[in-house]
Amino acid sequence: MIGQVMTWVGPTLDVTAVALLAAVLWRLGRDPGAAWAEREARLATIFADLRGLVAQSEGLARDLDARLADRETRLRALVDEAQAALTAPATTRSAAADTRSHGVEVRGAVAESSTEPSRASEPVRATEPDPAAVAGRIEVLAEAGTPVEEIARRVGVAAAEVRLVIGLKTARTARRRQAAGAARALA
Repeated sequence: MIGQVMTWVGPTLDVTAVALLAAVLWRLGRDPGAAWAEREARLATIFADLRGLVAQSEGLARDLDARLADRETRLRALVDEAQAALTAPATTRSAAADTRSHGVEVRGAVAESSTEPSRASEPVRATEPDPAAVAGRIEVLAEAGTPVEEIARRVGVAAAEVRLVIGLKTARTARRRQAAGAARALA
């Protein structure tokens, strides 16, 4: 019996070797390097897209920074103008009275000659309320949670002025908190 098995072992091993050789040739015929090259090409495309997105986001960030800097400059100028208007209301009123007596039209607390185009819609009234009192009333209404439009309607000023006063109060409160925190840290 062993003799019969030994006669068939040789041809069986030959057939198995041929089958394995055919499988190897079939796998090599499919070019396994092509799949890797395709994956590498896709990865290279993805990385190129990512680099483009990074460059685009950096450009957008620079544009946003420039816009924010412009807006900050405008807001600072507006805050400086508001602070100047709040700190010198008496001198403005006396200047307005002087210019009215000389025949020059006064609009929005800025004296202009009658030949210049006007920038404001209403002339300054002699009975105009104190800006500090108006700001105080705006702050009280804001602390009560009244909407900006309602505050503007009640006080009789523009909504932008109400937002400005609320923003100034918020900044002032933040500075006080920061100073108090610094004092506590030093103590």
